[in-house]
Amino acid sequence: MQNTIIIFIHILGAALAIGAGVFGLLVLLPLAGKREGEPKDETSLAYILMDKLAPTMFVGILALVFSGVYYLMENYTDQVNLKDGYYNVLGIKLVFVLTAFFASAYQTFMLKPDIANLDLQPERRKRVPATLKKMAATGKIALAAVGLAVFMGIYLARY
Repeated sequence: MQNTIIIFIHILGAALAIGAGVFGLLVLLPLAGKREGEPKDETSLAYILMDKLAPTMFVGILALVFSGVYYLMENYTDQVNLKDGYYNVLGIKLVFVLTAFFASAYQTFMLKPDIANLDLQPERRKRVPATLKKMAATGKIALAAVGLAVFMGIYLARY
């Protein structure tokens, strides 16, 4: 029963991270970019979208990391009889997970606060368009990395 809950949380984290990334970065952000005449400040749709997307994707990746580590620690005795190549694929998966984690953390904790509180520090207003482009790029990197990590996880399920 406990493994079922851990796996459910793991899948829920993957769905949250990939869903937020696909919906925000691949569906809404291109539509927000097509709106002409919109100012590039805190009232723009792209700004509001990236403000909500960065923490949502980070929480999904955190759920993936913590549930995956907890599952590995809880079931370490069952991993003795795994087929050859399991740890090779797991190592590749962990590289993608770390890439997604650090890209999402950079986006959430470094780029997002850089353009926050524009009413208190109006000199940051000129940095908004460049920072939004950086946030979109790091979000796409995190989305690609978490997508590849999920693919590797599905591949590992056959072991």
